[in-house]
Amino acid sequence: MWCRNVLRTHVISNKQAIFSCLQCSRYNSLNSVTLKRPARRLFVSSARECTIGDVIEHWSRRFESEGIPEPVESIEHIVAHIIGTKKIIDILNVRNDPLDASQIEKLESLCECRLSRMPVQYIIGEWDFRDITVKLVPPIFIPRPETEILVDFVLKRLGSSQADSCEILEIGCGSGAISLALAHSCKKIKCTAIDSSPHACDLTMINREKLELTKQVTVLHATLKPDASIEVSENFNSPDNADLDSKLFDFVISNPPYVPTKKIPELQPEIRIYEDLRALDGGDDGLKVIKPLLKYAAKALKPGGYLFVEVDPTHPEYVQFFTNKYPDFKLRHEHTYKDFCNNDRFVEVMKVI
Repeated sequence: MWCRNVLRTHVISNKQAIFSCLQCSRYNSLNSVTLKRPARRLFVSSARECTIGDVIEHWSRRFESEGIPEPVESIEHIVAHIIGTKKIIDILNVRNDPLDASQIEKLESLCECRLSRMPVQYIIGEWDFRDITVKLVPPIFIPRPETEILVDFVLKRLGSSQADSCEILEIGCGSGAISLALAHSCKKIKCTAIDSSPHACDLTMINREKLELTKQVTVLHATLKPDASIEVSENFNSPDNADLDSKLFDFVISNPPYVPTKKIPELQPEIRIYEDLRALDGGDDGLKVIKPLLKYAAKALKPGGYLFVEVDPTHPEYVQFFTNKYPDFKLRHEHTYKDFCNNDRFVEVMKVI
């Protein structure tokens, strides 16, 4: 049983949270490697003060020698967390400042987690997404920078509408980053965020309360089924069950599992070991969730509404095939957008009026 109480209370320290999660059987079931033993403490009883610059220089070299991706950025994020700043650029102005013994001890513990390939986002316990900051706890999926593009496209499409309100459904909310970023950017947006993981729902609610978006974002523990229906397991907002099989939305948005199963072993250890693979594994062709998602959107979208989905670069061709083959669904492929690496990554589908 995964440590849901860590998410619900969220009152223990960052280091305790990390090791509590590591000790949970649910989490360890994802972990296929042995974590490294703590290394010898490097800065204890130093003859001179240990500065922030010393720490960054030492650990960036150590990370690089151990094959840790983005070694400099990793230690800079950890140091920024230790000294209480969110902006890495601020570190440039304090490189000569000393760290006390307690800061060094905490930093070394967190660096050992990075040596074990734990993502920085989990180590520091939060991450910026667009113009908000969300708390993160393993193994809940970490929002990627390219997913911010998806939010931008939705807001751009919404900006061309004259409607006084907008109903959005996000399927697979994870930490809640997409729904919360949308609601934070536009007060007329009302989001319903669902996830099949109760722990993801817990984290979304924590982030929702932190950002004071409770009135704009509804959270449901619910699952999109293969038959394109949505089964609601728990409604965290009212005693009544929400019927998502009859409600209509202006937008349906999703960053679903879309990695083909055969490609999962190729993912970085940070992803394979620490993140919930159920949020990544899209089945043999990566379309396990996308196929019912298209069918559900056909009945859940208002005429003139839009479906935005993040996909594997091989999937836009299937989406176009689906909309052309099944005209009765009244879906039309509008556009395929590229990510930062020029890969086809986002599809926009319209419900024809």
